[in-house]
Amino acid sequence: MSAPSLSLPDRPASPALGMFLLLVLGATCIGFSGIFVRFADVGPAAAGFWRMAFALPVLAAWMALEDRRDRTEGVKPGAMLPIALAGLAFGVDVVLYNASLGFTSIANASLLGNLSPVGVILGGWLLFGEKPTRRILGALLLAIGGAGLLVLPKFGAATSLSSGMLGDGLAIGAAFSYAAYILAVRRARNRAASGRIGLISSAICAVFCIVAALGLGETILPQSLTGWLAVAALGLVSHAMGQGLITLALGHYGANAASLVMVWPALVSVLAAWAIFAERPSPAQAFGGVAILAAVLMVRKG
Repeated sequence: MSAPSLSLPDRPASPALGMFLLLVLGATCIGFSGIFVRFADVGPAAAGFWRMAFALPVLAAWMALEDRRDRTEGVKPGAMLPIALAGLAFGVDVVLYNASLGFTSIANASLLGNLSPVGVILGGWLLFGEKPTRRILGALLLAIGGAGLLVLPKFGAATSLSSGMLGDGLAIGAAFSYAAYILAVRRARNRAASGRIGLISSAICAVFCIVAALGLGETILPQSLTGWLAVAALGLVSHAMGQGLITLALGHYGANAASLVMVWPALVSVLAAWAIFAERPSPAQAFGGVAILAAVLMVRKG
């Protein structure tokens, strides 16, 4: 699943090695989310619920520390609607991404999930009148071409066409849902602190996921110790630790470092899936993945 994206002002890069390592560690934690979902013996929506449930206490502590340090005044008028929309969009993102892992490879799900900047740019263009530059338009075309290369091998075998295309389609849907989440957070960010937005939106996401899991008749409770460890790792490692470390590091490095945050988790997912599940990407998929990651870098710099 896509890494958290923060809209931060550019700041001079810090030479501190410790902060850079925190940035890489946080992005790595997020990159393992697909691995944890594969080990969780619950349904896709239920996995999303447990991810939020285990992360909520950490997010609550983060909000409390943020309030104490900055003496924030809570949620300003007009903030709750975009925060609620952010929680719902993130819930859709989590459910679709988790579901995609049952039909496609972790590499495809993670790389196609990196199409979220495409949705953010298009959404900003259509909703806020933010016309993209030629560089950004070129990046979007490159990303679309890369996505085509990832999906193309599915047409080579009739048996994998329906399920494989479904998985890739779910991953693309997750990417655009995450783009909607980013746009909603952007709207709420000047009306509430980031910690409060994270806590409230995650709580709404948890409610959405458990309702979806019950409605779909999914298995809610993990059936094994491995399953419990997997959902706990989703919440504590991928969500709370990953997002927390990235937020801390980006506060020192600025927005330019976000390129690493966008690209590194996908690379971690591909390599981990190759090592653990022997999901070796084909040459076409490798080229498609490189194209998408290059497009993400262009978007972040454009």
